Amino acid sequence: MRVPHFLFPCIVAGTSFLLLNCGGNGESNSSSGTKPDAAVADIPIAYVKRSVPFDEDGEFINQEGLNPSQFVPGAELFVRERADANAAEINLTDGLFPEGELYDVKDLVASNDGTKLLFAMRAPELENVDPDEQPTWNIWEYNLETETLRRVIANDITAEDGQDVSPAYLPDGRIVFASNRQLRSKAILLDDGKPQYEAQTDNRREDGFVLHVMDEDGANISQLTYNQSHDYQPLVLASGQIAYNRWSNKEATNRLSLFTTRPDGQDTQELYGYNSQSTGTDGADAIFYHPRVMADGRLLAVLRARESSNWGGDLVAIDIDNYSDINQDVNQPITDEPGLAGDLPGQESLAFGDIIVDDDPTTISLNGYFAAATDLFDDTARLLVAWSDCRLQDPDDDTRVLACLDSNLAIADITEARPLYSLWIYNLENNTLQPLFAATPGYMYTDVVAFGPRAEDTFLADRQGGVELDQGLVDNALAELHIRNVYEVAGVDIAGISLLADPALTTADDRPARFLKIEKAVSLPDRDVYDFDGSAFGFANNMREIIGYVPVEPDGSVKTLIPTDVALAVSITNALGQRISGTTSVWFSARPGERIESNDLSVGLRRLDATHDTTNPGAPMNGYHFPNTEPLLIAQAGETMAEAWSRMNGTRRPSVDLIFNDDWTDTAVRAKDASFSYLYANLLTAAPASDACQSEWVAACRTVINYQDHIQPLWDLDRPPDAMNNVITCIACHSRQDAMGATQVPAGQLELTQSQLDTNNHYRSFEELAADDIVYELDAEGILVPVMVPVPEVDADGNIVYETDLVTGDLILDGNGDPIPVIQMTTVTEPRALIPGNAAGSRFFDLFAAGGSHAGYLSNDELKLIGEWIDLGGQYYNNPFDAPEN
Repeated sequence: MRVPHFLFPCIVAGTSFLLLNCGGNGESNSSSGTKPDAAVADIPIAYVKRSVPFDEDGEFINQEGLNPSQFVPGAELFVRERADANAAEINLTDGLFPEGELYDVKDLVASNDGTKLLFAMRAPELENVDPDEQPTWNIWEYNLETETLRRVIANDITAEDGQDVSPAYLPDGRIVFASNRQLRSKAILLDDGKPQYEAQTDNRREDGFVLHVMDEDGANISQLTYNQSHDYQPLVLASGQIAYNRWSNKEATNRLSLFTTRPDGQDTQELYGYNSQSTGTDGADAIFYHPRVMADGRLLAVLRARESSNWGGDLVAIDIDNYSDINQDVNQPITDEPGLAGDLPGQESLAFGDIIVDDDPTTISLNGYFAAATDLFDDTARLLVAWSDCRLQDPDDDTRVLACLDSNLAIADITEARPLYSLWIYNLENNTLQPLFAATPGYMYTDVVAFGPRAEDTFLADRQGGVELDQGLVDNALAELHIRNVYEVAGVDIAGISLLADPALTTADDRPARFLKIEKAVSLPDRDVYDFDGSAFGFANNMREIIGYVPVEPDGSVKTLIPTDVALAVSITNALGQRISGTTSVWFSARPGERIESNDLSVGLRRLDATHDTTNPGAPMNGYHFPNTEPLLIAQAGETMAEAWSRMNGTRRPSVDLIFNDDWTDTAVRAKDASFSYLYANLLTAAPASDACQSEWVAACRTVINYQDHIQPLWDLDRPPDAMNNVITCIACHSRQDAMGATQVPAGQLELTQSQLDTNNHYRSFEELAADDIVYELDAEGILVPVMVPVPEVDADGNIVYETDLVTGDLILDGNGDPIPVIQMTTVTEPRALIPGNAAGSRFFDLFAAGGSHAGYLSNDELKLIGEWIDLGGQYYNNPFDAPEN
């Protein structure tokens, strides 16, 4: 059992006595005789009241913070004309569905003028109906002035075509919301030759929710964001930007933090908390649940566990104007781990005492929990909150709730009782709670909103062609990406670009980064769309496509065209296209015509107003000539080499091939670096990119590498004859049979044949290349058998096990008086030739380097293909629809 260090008394505002039930059973919080607070009496409020959620087995239903479509029936939506227990209570959703059928309501938000209410509601479950035919979440609106209720999308078919939650009003009257509709993403799937479907989240557990916008009548629905996991719980800031929770779950990343975007989906960037995930009690993981704007400009959120067994947590205010992380001042240099040490100035607990935030079932929070909160916007420091006090479950009587007194806390195996959230006015000036009305046993309040009017948010019009957007980019579904220094890490230039940028001091071969590699996430269908076999992933748990490569300029800058409305990641490579950096830790995307600026490779992660000064300030003046470069390449003040080149020659267009030309060295200083190109057109096997994309890159170009289609043929290919006029293939040596059919040990213990493994759908070559392999030898009869070696046996603690007398148990000693180890025979393994995700670190390529045993056996075009396949993760397929059905 864990409890906080101290307990503050909860005081009823306007009275002189302590709230007797604070720390009690939560069932005596009656305010029926309490005089309403005149300052808030005329402010209407709305709230969700729901039965305490239990499943069919009587188990309490946890609230899943990463499941926007979670359906917990038993909710109702109420509105009161003022925050007063004596005010008339109107059930807005009563009568919408047949009596006795349970539905769900959540995500309340009021318009800035206090006249309208948006919310999400899902109709009751249908009996004997498949999950994909059940009702979906819909967006509804209630008008307080006309007392009318409507579903925003009136058409039944359109409304039920997606799960729509988390609405919010934009200043122009449109509505932003989270949905799994993925309208634009599904259109792009058609362009890619795939069926339309809702893509799964990175962990493949459910459809991904991303932000959409629609007119106030539900028309003109369009997609704003393109994350591969959830973007949800949006709110509109005073600046007109949309803030929202983004779940970044790319590969090893698993973070839920606040991002922002414009109402047209541009300028998507981190807002707060990417490095502040462990801000719960004693460093426990926590999320900022349902953030809302406060009157002072901060964000108000419930800090709680991802999966909450109590539907609540601490109440925090987040200073988004001055901090991008809990310890990261926007005006201070970026730190490596800004969320892990020191004070916590970026966010402040507003609770009257410690509230434990973790996922420990033995936790007891003496100050209870907050489930929801909203600013009253009444020029006072008061909030409307749903709060449950501390409650203990009697271990001897599951129907009895005990007060959180020392005597009860000392009871063996004592645990928290289920929360009983009721509504309160919380005064932040003196940390007092005034109850609005009594908590009802068996029910709790989980969403609240007040209709106090506030200033209208800034209107941000969608950017248009002309001055704001390049119409040519818009028409061709393109955007521009400019990275000032690929060698910059946390505000530090780790390579010394002043040296690298001068061709007289550094040749191209001496520059670490030669190309920027652009990758795209492959949207994966659920099993109802296509249930492909899990072996398709190979050594990864994802699928990836390559968009293309673009040269990195000598000063570390890159400016390139990129496709729009897809999830992208970038990395830098060496001259053979092998990655020498990690990929972008989060997915980023661009809208048509957008220009994305980034100081470093962390595209989309840094706040534009919170970044440090760039380590590549560019040209110091107009008409600047970079030292020892082509005389005609003249830069304007502040331009990087990439910007200067693009202004004079057009923005570089990616290529599916690796192509290098020395555009910068002044031949009066030294000879230009040698050009080279590694092309799919030079392959004698199938290319993973279309002929059209090899000829000219466009936004729709994709490189899709499947092992059996593009890598295995390299091992099977007939190579030029040797000196004896024998046709050579890789499998001639790397197989279990020689040219005469006799059994042999595969060269290098590596078999590259198409023989099928019994355990999955992979070729043997696939497993032997990228997994440690057992070493074989020929026995006396010419049969391949594993090499066995003696190894001392060890126990569970790693200690050597010695022979003992079976009768006495004494150690058996050898002739020298030493104990005799127990020996077991074990196989010998050969380390893998290729490391999935790390071509540059794989010993395979050393064999083909100059002086290596296989130098010249494979062309650089082929080595480039093998390297880019392994850098993608070593998938067997990178198109799920090419994979066999499960």
